[in-house]
Amino acid sequence: MTTKRVQDPLSLFKKKRKKREVTGAARTEQLIQNDPDLKSFVYQQIAEFQPYVTPSTVAAVIAKDPQKLAMEFEAKGQGCSSTQLASLHRIAIRLKDGDSSIQQEAHHENIYEAIRLAKEKLLLRLDEIQDEVISKKDRIDEINQALQNQTKH
Repeated sequence: MTTKRVQDPLSLFKKKRKKREVTGAARTEQLIQNDPDLKSFVYQQIAEFQPYVTPSTVAAVIAKDPQKLAMEFEAKGQGCSSTQLASLHRIAIRLKDGDSSIQQEAHHENIYEAIRLAKEKLLLRLDEIQDEVISKKDRIDEINQALQNQTKH
């Protein structure tokens, strides 16, 4: 004798869930958290900011949703489908010290490349800022030195 399986009457109202792929910022965040090699790479990249930071500076690598780049691509005349955007890793690197912060971001299909590009952009910006500050300081020092070396007749 075979027994007939009785279906739970409430199960008729449950939606069948498709196993969906994790995309966007969640996918990137999972990769960074779960892959020790990637985590090590992130720490190596952050170490390159050492000449520009103080002991109280906090560095953060932030995964952002690549789907939000659609408008930016459209404005540039580069159409991207949502599946193309979903394949991207969008990374921002932020340095914060007190009330000041600076951030740069990049995107790429390869997560290592996205992190490296964001780091390179931030290093370039930090170099620009340092050049501006040093140049202004040098000019002020030269002016002060010239004023101090005035001779009286």
